Amino acid sequence: MLSRFLSGACALLLLLGAATAQDRASGAPMQDGTGDFAREASALIDSHARGGVFSGAVIVARDGIPLFRRAYGMADREWAIPNTPDTMFRIGSITKQFTAAAILKLAEAGSLSLDDPAIRYLPELPPAWAPMTIRMLLNHSSGLPNVTALPGYATQLGRIERSPMETVALLYREDLLFPPGTGHEYSNTGYILLAGLIERITGQSFARYLNDAILAPAGLASTWDADPGAIIPRRAAGYRRVSGEWRHALPLAASAPSGAGMLASTLDDLVAWDRALFSGRVLSEASRRAMVTDYGHGYGLGLYIGTAYGHRLWSHGGFISGFSAIKDSYPDLGLTIVVLGNSEIVPAQALSRQLAALYLGEPARTEISVGQTVLDRYVGFYRTGPRSVLGVTRDGDRLTAQALGQGSTESRITLVAESDRAFVAENGAIRVAFDIEPDGRATGVMIHRDGTERAGPRIDRAIARRITARRFTRLPSGR
Repeated sequence: MLSRFLSGACALLLLLGAATAQDRASGAPMQDGTGDFAREASALIDSHARGGVFSGAVIVARDGIPLFRRAYGMADREWAIPNTPDTMFRIGSITKQFTAAAILKLAEAGSLSLDDPAIRYLPELPPAWAPMTIRMLLNHSSGLPNVTALPGYATQLGRIERSPMETVALLYREDLLFPPGTGHEYSNTGYILLAGLIERITGQSFARYLNDAILAPAGLASTWDADPGAIIPRRAAGYRRVSGEWRHALPLAASAPSGAGMLASTLDDLVAWDRALFSGRVLSEASRRAMVTDYGHGYGLGLYIGTAYGHRLWSHGGFISGFSAIKDSYPDLGLTIVVLGNSEIVPAQALSRQLAALYLGEPARTEISVGQTVLDRYVGFYRTGPRSVLGVTRDGDRLTAQALGQGSTESRITLVAESDRAFVAENGAIRVAFDIEPDGRATGVMIHRDGTERAGPRIDRAIARRITARRFTRLPSGR
């Protein structure tokens, strides 16, 4: 997120000439087509906002200067307060790159080595964890199970205030997923443990050390601990959908996410973070190289390492109660794209990759791979009107949907995943987002088509039979 860049500079950029048709066809970046890009980006995000799928803020910046910066939807639905480009959002696991930078800062000071076993500083860890190094925690090769996957985490465990090490202790009796260093499994637990390690070494709270060592030197005045009990100016509320209706996100203890996801930030601060991190203002060149080294699984230290549209991409998403976000950095282009949403159905990654495709003049490649187990959760029937039902089935690795009911002549459509709960028809004309509970159960659906929105709860087959009456024999099997 970028320190507040002058609106005058933005206006000047919007006056620059359009890219030539030849440049667009060849896939060349829109170096001189900022106005065209802003219009195309606006049309893209507007379509998601009108459909109710997107509420939040978006920025695309080149060399720190915004090319597109807008906000959509409500920061507070109860008071009808709109989001703005300066609104603060929880960023979830984007926090991990800040935690990684804090560890690297301690390594630069000689307070630790990345290849030290964590148990050297935290002797209370179980003996089976002894081979686990700090680097393994950072790159998710430690074998630690995910504390957020424990039964009852969202509804019970995650609502209790604990120190980082008290949270980690919930897993002391659990088996490791694999011997440390022999596999890869994304783990929030590892980053919570890293926060505890920082507290042990520095004698400070994790939040205090992070601010003093990383946030303040980077000039990030709008990146804070997202403590739900704190008064944070311009903070958005987080929302979820249940049975076809908007609800507040489930509560989460202030201490629960810790080094794995505790921060809130803004568009401008996250762009500014990219500039500070990769310019040498925060970390040494050796530390920066360590962050963006792929350790064999497409992950560095707090960042996913890969490519998109033929360009290097350093990226991380964030999902936390009521919020969905992503920050994509294309280092060879000087391009940063940030999508911050304050609802759980925001397809942040798909939107970011579509924006990159627009900028590069490339066809968008945004379909998300969603496992069949997840897709199966959505199979069933949803009431979308007094006499209408949406039937959802799975066909291989895709969902299909069909409007059912008296007078309906709709054919079945195939849905492409934009996230694990938001889908779009192959022709882009229809968007479908599912409401889910913390245990993964689908409870409702929201459909946007032709400028109108319908939402409704999930229903069982017997109710679907009564609603659709004579047309029941045409209902899909739901399998």
